[in-house]
Amino acid sequence: MASLIGKRILRAQSMLVALVMSFSFARGANNHVVIIAGKGGTTEYTAKFGRYAQHLHDALTSTYGFAPGQITLLTEAGSGLTCTAANVEATFVKLANILKAGDLLIVVLFGHGAADANYAKLNLVGTDLRDLDFARLLEHLPGQQQVFINTTAASAGFIEKLARKDRVVITATRSAEEKYVTVFPEYFVEALVKGEEVDLNRDQKISLLEAFDYARDRAVRFYEQANRLRPEHPLLEDNGDGIGSEIPVANAFVTEIGAAPADGALAARIFLTPGEATVASPETVTRLNSPLEPRKAKLLAAIESLKTQKQSMPVHEYERKLEELFIALARLNREIKQSTP
Repeated sequence: MASLIGKRILRAQSMLVALVMSFSFARGANNHVVIIAGKGGTTEYTAKFGRYAQHLHDALTSTYGFAPGQITLLTEAGSGLTCTAANVEATFVKLANILKAGDLLIVVLFGHGAADANYAKLNLVGTDLRDLDFARLLEHLPGQQQVFINTTAASAGFIEKLARKDRVVITATRSAEEKYVTVFPEYFVEALVKGEEVDLNRDQKISLLEAFDYARDRAVRFYEQANRLRPEHPLLEDNGDGIGSEIPVANAFVTEIGAAPADGALAARIFLTPGEATVASPETVTRLNSPLEPRKAKLLAAIESLKTQKQSMPVHEYERKLEELFIALARLNREIKQSTP
């Protein structure tokens, strides 16, 4: 069974690379990024969230070639607009007038999140905004290519409310119960700054999927080194079914030919590059098929197999085994990055 999945992975990898589309952060296009650092509540958190937002802004302009006019920054203090619901609404009204159908919009949230049985929300100065509020704002935009990244605690609810075809939704947590401050945002921003280390297949571009995988693996390693249970489990959803995946790369590569796209397939085609997107070369496919890929295929298969046993296992045993597999996956991904020429 594992060998069959491994063969599917290698075959689907070739397909995935060959089908790379022109989703890109292109300077010539009218793409736009909205960065929102919500209310910190304390001086420490206000500074931390503002720092994440500013580092992301600076990386986009200095490394990826975005013009200042292509980025809207909202924070509690410092540069940019104040992070109020009114200013967020005004930003989306403005975008509705300048974005075109083929443009790409990226929205990134930093800050404190909260959730109840009905809604998840981002804490702002004054009135907060819920998942349904952001869904409404996005639906009023003409651009069909959208990325929404919520790095806050209790952010999982955004996936169900925002999921849609041609939209990537990333959250830092998988449930409302994961309500503590997350480390995912630090590593997601780090992924965009480090560049070469994140570029797993060495094609000189960072895909959104690569950035997500890097941040997830670093979060796993952070709690492993601290000898703590992991209170956050990042998810990526990009096939519109409203169900996120913690290992979208497995779903993207194991998808049967002719089947509906699985999580990760779209994110793998969105690149962080200032130039025009290009179709990956045959050499790129060769790089993907490294000697370590069979080991990765077996790990991914083991994770998927364990998930099918979830209902028949004690919760603590399932969580322990799953965490062990994720730690092994994070270590192997690091080994692949270090060994790829």
